Amino acid sequence: YDILSTTNNFPEFTGRICPAPCEAACTLNINDDAVGIKSIEHAIIDKAWENNWVIPQPPSHKTGKKIAIVGSGPAGMAAAQQLARAGHSVVVFEKETRIGGLLRYGIPDFKFEKSHIDRRVAQMEAEGVEFRVNHIVGENVSAEDLSKDFDAVILAGGAENPRDLPVTGRELDGVHFAMDFLRPQNKVVAGDTVPNQIMATNKHVVVIGGGDTAMDCVRTAVRQGARSVKCLYRRDRANMPGSQREVKHAEEEGVEFVWLSAPVAFEG
Repeated sequence: YDILSTTNNFPEFTGRICPAPCEAACTLNINDDAVGIKSIEHAIIDKAWENNWVIPQPPSHKTGKKIAIVGSGPAGMAAAQQLARAGHSVVVFEKETRIGGLLRYGIPDFKFEKSHIDRRVAQMEAEGVEFRVNHIVGENVSAEDLSKDFDAVILAGGAENPRDLPVTGRELDGVHFAMDFLRPQNKVVAGDTVPNQIMATNKHVVVIGGGDTAMDCVRTAVRQGARSVKCLYRRDRANMPGSQREVKHAEEEGVEFVWLSAPVAFEG
């Protein structure tokens, strides 16, 4: 656990949700089974939490420096923890009502329980990190104030511009970006009320893409009670970027995969 912690702030995050391309690239994989890096991380950190080895590590001295971090996803959280342990006063600004960014709002609970985030937030608060939710930099918090009040600012807002599909019919009703589908569902699971939520209930659903986000979408559609769920991907199964374990779970839940297929237009 001590060794793992020197290079990974949150092994319980990566050990659960990383697709682990390192395992496919492991040289041992040439003539044997690859090193199970993902499962090793998972096992070590769960054992550490179980035995109360994961404790707050407040700094032995304060530097007097103040750092602002915009965004509380995994990058913002890791930066905040490292800087707080170095002795700086750290404030994390988050636009949503809860901490976690894409970890909390982009990944379904059936794949990643949000208690893992809450546990780390409590540890980081004990280390001196201050979290401010409902703070949108550029709206109710100005960039000028951050520059004036802090010695340094880290921008960890994430990549929120989706990749569009510029084909005929893209503007039709019923064609949505993944996060517009996943984010409201995660909020509802957390107890929020989301008006006009995009739902797959009683619909025939097609998800385009072969990454882990696509797997989150197809499996969420199944849970919402879709009539049928298909996943279209332009390559074959062996060359998809997502986790093969996730594909297997999706198939077991009734999702149909259509390989070597890419849309040329939407009709309707």
